[in-house]
Amino acid sequence: MKKWIFKLLIIISFSSTASAQQGKQIDAVKVEFLTKKLDLSPEEAQRFWPVFNKYQKEIKQVINQRRSERIAFKNSGGAPVDEIKFESQILEIRKRYNKDFLQVLPAQKVAMIYPAEREFREKLIKELGERRHKQ
Repeated sequence: MKKWIFKLLIIISFSSTASAQQGKQIDAVKVEFLTKKLDLSPEEAQRFWPVFNKYQKEIKQVINQRRSERIAFKNSGGAPVDEIKFESQILEIRKRYNKDFLQVLPAQKVAMIYPAEREFREKLIKELGERRHKQ
């Protein structure tokens, strides 16, 4: 656990690098974190990561669409963003992928995916917040 925090701090410390590169580095740390948290064997990891990557891609599309609508609302003053619509889309994606995850992992590990993902996000936000306060 301390290793991944150290790696995360190193990644964050290179703030002058391109954000795309940072995103890839953060994704690499996330892969390591989730692999350890879910205690994936090499065989499980080989089956799990392609499914998880598809899941993440779909979630990111919904988040980007919501972000675009928020920006459009702020810039044009049009209709407000329907947050419930986006949260419902995310929930439907999670339900669908939960079934897919059950095809590649045991139920005990599938039950840990979303909490582990949330834990990673919370730790990342905390680390970024601490870094900003130090500057």
